[in-house]
Amino acid sequence: MSRERLDNFLNRNVTPAKALLTMFEPLAARVGSMEYAEMIAEPAFWGANLAKTGRLLDMDGLMLGMAPEISIDQENFSVAQEAFGRLVQTEQNSLGCMANMAGPLSLALHMFGEDGRVGELKQKTVEMAEAYCKIRPDILLLREGAALGQSPIAMPQRKAYNTLKNMATYYSVPLGIYLENYDPAFLPGLAKLKVPFIFFGADKDGAIPPLDALKNLAEDIDGIGVPLDFDDPEVAREQAEAYLSALPGLNILFTSLKELDRNTDLEATLALVSDLRSIGS
Repeated sequence: MSRERLDNFLNRNVTPAKALLTMFEPLAARVGSMEYAEMIAEPAFWGANLAKTGRLLDMDGLMLGMAPEISIDQENFSVAQEAFGRLVQTEQNSLGCMANMAGPLSLALHMFGEDGRVGELKQKTVEMAEAYCKIRPDILLLREGAALGQSPIAMPQRKAYNTLKNMATYYSVPLGIYLENYDPAFLPGLAKLKVPFIFFGADKDGAIPPLDALKNLAEDIDGIGVPLDFDDPEVAREQAEAYLSALPGLNILFTSLKELDRNTDLEATLALVSDLRSIGS
């Protein structure tokens, strides 16, 4: 296992072999024979199970800290920070290590019930992001949903992301967004955030994003993550072929439409990953 595919993506070196990054913390708990809450309460278990599952699935990187509640509670975040530090020390030479936290708009929505108060969380989000950046992730990925993806990009969103982008740039850490529950009509405006990398999950109707919108966005930013439906491997194969056909010469990697959880069919997933590797070989 090597970092070559992921490093090519991060360096905007477009090659036929595409990196594969999915969210699978709930599945990692199953692989480790424990409950999810038990796993994320102990840094050693968290990192070890994530690495074990990533290697089992032949992923190009590990994404830690995707649940929004981890960013809300300081104790949970401290555990995540320690777990991520362990992951970087033990795995980063061979696997990408992506630190994840709730994006500023989603965090405001979770904490206040409205995203309009995002400015009140500036210090909190910067402190959390900086704590991760000091550990040197390959990407600092901010998870957002309807609060960012179902309305036009305006000055509050741009200010929030500009602050985080400047801080991440200081540490030479690429910034990314993982966006789900979005309205496809607003995807063109995401380029205004000037965030280098944007990964997509399912839209507000559970579907993949429109290919034309992805193409336009991929031409304006450093790279995008395009989602595959791992619940239906045959559909996922068709989606992968469609992305490669519609987005030639653009910097993409494959990700998942949603998290891989305890109910994921491991045998079918392994077969799908094998096929995805052959597509780019």
